[in-house]
Amino acid sequence: MEKEAWKDRILGSLEGAKRAEPDPSLYDGIRARLNATGPVAQMHVVRRPYLALAAAFLVLLLTANIWALTQRYPEKSAAPNTSIYQLYAANFDLY
Repeated sequence: MEKEAWKDRILGSLEGAKRAEPDPSLYDGIRARLNATGPVAQMHVVRRPYLALAAAFLVLLLTANIWALTQRYPEKSAAPNTSIYQLYAANFDLY
């Protein structure tokens, strides 16, 4: 019974709440800004130094990735060919 009253009280707290309405001049301001820039926005050309910098960065990134994928770590030839599991098994030899 208390839960029902609690639910009704929570739902009743929204009574009298009004929908948010923007300032009437807001839409006029947005329309004025859109009309001031023109129907089509101006296109900006990317300059050559920026394109060259982006291309150099891409080449550097690809080179680093290819080097990392092809890099081989030297194998330790002095290490014995025993597994760690074989060493543990040798310690549990009870007979």
